[in-house]
Amino acid sequence: AENVAESLTRGMRVIVSGRLKQRSYETKEGEKRTVFEVEVDEVGPSLRNASAKVTKTARPNGGQSGTGGFSAAPASEDPWASSTTSSSAGGWSSPAAADEQPPF
Repeated sequence: AENVAESLTRGMRVIVSGRLKQRSYETKEGEKRTVFEVEVDEVGPSLRNASAKVTKTARPNGGQSGTGGFSAAPASEDPWASSTTSSSAGGWSSPAAADEQPPF
């Protein structure tokens, strides 16, 4: 929770991974209610329209290892922002050979 509070701000798009649980209960007035709750395993910023720089955080006392904090990375620090190909073609100007492996 601390990493989330330090990494996300109000209004940011986030991605949540976990399990959706359904729970039913009865109120004091006798009305039956059903609620849906998410048991969250992971949470982080959505990278749909943003970039993030991941930094691992130290967990004292042998605590569970977190995925780290996220901070918005300026374009100058973005390793994907620089390109060795022609910028006018957006990297699509020369197709790769059929037997060439993708770079990832």
